[in-house]
This record gives sequence, structure tokens and C-alpha cells, in this order.
Amino acid sequence: MSYSKTRTVVALIATASLSVSATAQVMFSDDFEDRVRDQPTVGNNWTWYDQDYPGDECVGDGSGGFGPYDDGNADDYEADNRNYWVADVANGGDGNYYRAGLEVPAWDGAFTNMLRVFGNVYREGRETCQRTLVFQEMDIERADTYVFSYDVVTDQTGAPANGEYLAGFVKVLLSSDASYETVLFEIVDSAPEAGGIARRSIEFSLPEEYVGELLQFGFFNDLTPSLGQSWQNSAALYDNVTLEVMNIGPAHSGSWYDPAQSGHGFSIEFGELEDGSGFAVVYWYSYDDLGNPLFYVGIGEPVGQTVEVTFEAPTGMQYGVWDPDSVMREDGGTGVFDFSDRDNATFSYTPSDYAANTLGHTEGIENLELVKLFGIPANSNFAMPALP
Repeated sequence: MSYSKTRTVVALIATASLSVSATAQVMFSDDFEDRVRDQPTVGNNWTWYDQDYPGDECVGDGSGGFGPYDDGNADDYEADNRNYWVADVANGGDGNYYRAGLEVPAWDGAFTNMLRVFGNVYREGRETCQRTLVFQEMDIERADTYVFSYDVVTDQTGAPANGEYLAGFVKVLLSSDASYETVLFEIVDSAPEAGGIARRSIEFSLPEEYVGELLQFGFFNDLTPSLGQSWQNSAALYDNVTLEVMNIGPAHSGSWYDPAQSGHGFSIEFGELEDGSGFAVVYWYSYDDLGNPLFYVGIGEPVGQTVEVTFEAPTGMQYGVWDPDSVMREDGGTGVFDFSDRDNATFSYTPSDYAANTLGHTEGIENLELVKLFGIPANSNFAMPALP
């Protein structure tokens, strides 16, 4: 059973303009800094679902579950705030816990405000696996490549050590036909690193046919039966949660060409300047109007998923002499690379007067389809500035 199958209202969460900017195109963000310890819910539309499985592992479609719409009452759509202080009787709490709570601040100030996601409590005789999910959901408004990212840190009691499995997830459900069938489900292991914060991310693509369907992203905690889990030893802390349209990053570097026009192409390198801003260097291997090989060198600054490159046509240096003063750097025109993901792009080109009159590049290029032939594994995205 899908855990929004009885859902009748889509909770619209914080969205941002999709205009291209030098920073990430943020669809959602939450750093929990505006929270207080004693508020009744986690807030900001963090919702929940408890998924049951028939075996001792949380695999397959599940055998059912319970969520905020399953009782016909949406008043409890947001996850209740059951944080460490509420659960810990020794600190004056009532001993009750479930799903998630706000740690404000976490670890008595050792970390900033965070979200604590629990696993279900151990129960004697239970023979099935249970998944506790705490997540966001939104309607998909555009086809694109996205990145869901977050920080994770160990709880003050240490990392889970009794068979729990912690993960971040992205899921797409078919809401258009009210079936809520799962058509995409990707996860990343979120076992926190001892004593420090680890950054986790999931990169995923949403095609046109998913527009209008339901996107969910967040965290789950799987508990296998009879291993002694409790609220004290089953949680991890999460912070700086973002969902953003994927920007250009070092992983876009490589050799690019149109397979239908093999014989010319591009070597593209993406990196960072000293101030942390993205930077691109492009080498275009082409020909003049007489069939002689030539190359352009271009530079540009990535903006969102696009980079506009100003090309130069260097000439004049003699082989074996290497005299930089002999180089003539003629205007080679302007190119625009628009990346749909790290392996596919289009290229458009507007020639300069020099390129048109001297090199014979009299015609522009519109949306030449490119694929990446080869690339070295690298980070998907440039590091982005901290969210306000």
C-alpha cells in the first residue's frame, strides 16, 4: 500500500522561483533554525507514515501501514514533535516518542537545531520489519534533474547499533490516476559518521510524464524485529535539507560531441576559482572553410544548468618556438551550452565577424545535440553558498 493512497490534499511546501541564477535553484530548504524545543509539531509540513512489512526485512511493497489520512482526519498531517527531551523521563519527559522530534539545539549546543528521526520501538514477539518515514511532498511542476541533499550526524547516544537501517529517500507516486503506484524510489544510506557531520545527496531525473505526479523526499528508519531498539538508540539527526534543480558541476567535465557529426567536438572542464565560484574552460576542435583543423578556446561562468562561453581563435605561434608574444587572440564568437544532465547537452553558436569573414564560419549553430563521450568521476555539483 502506498503511504499516500488515501491522501486527498497535496501539501504545498515552500517553493522558490525557477529563474536561472548563479546559486542553486532551490525548490525546498529547511535548516530548523526557526524552531523552538516545545512546539507541538515538527512544522514546515514535515509529515509521516508508518510502513509495515510481512517479513523480517523492509523489502518489497509492504503489507500496509498507517498515515495521517488513514483515519479520515488530516489534523495530524504534520509529524508530532517528540524530541529527546520529551522522550527522556530522566530529563522530565513523559517517556513517549514516535517518528521525529526537534533537537533545539542538538547535543546541548554542540550542533545547531536538527531533526531527530526515530525507528519504531522494540516490542517483544514482533516478527516483522517496520519502516518509519518522515518526509516532504509536493506536486512535480517541471521535468528536470534534481538533487536532494542533507547533513546527518550521530545522536547524543551514539549511532544506531541494533540492526536499524537509516536512509534518505526520493519517491514518485502516481497521483493522477489515484493509484499512488510507486514509479521511482531511490535511497542513500544515511548511517552517520561518528563524531562529525556527513553530507548525503541523491541525484535524480524527472521526465515529462512525471509532471503533475507526487514527489516525496525525506528520511526513513527501518527496524528489524527483536533486536532491542528503543528511542534512545535508534535515531540520527538531520540538518540543512535542500531540494534543488541540479546545477552544473565538475562531473559535467569531459569530452562532448554529436555522434552524427563525429570528427569535431569539445573538451569541457569545470572547476572552482579561489573564491569558490564555478568556472568553465572549453576547447572546441573544428575546421575552417578550407578543411584545415583549428580550435577555439573559451571561458565562461556556469549559471544554473547553462554556461555561456566567449571563444577566442588563437593563431600565430610557431611550433617549436613557443613565443607567447606571437599569439594573436581573435574573437571567435559566443557559444552556449545547456545541460539537461551530466551526460547530455545542447550547443548553440553565434560566430564573430572574424570567424565569419576569415575562418568561414558564416552560419550559426542552433541546439546541436551533444553527449558526453568520456568523463572522469567527480562531484555532481559545485558547492553552493549557505542558504539564508
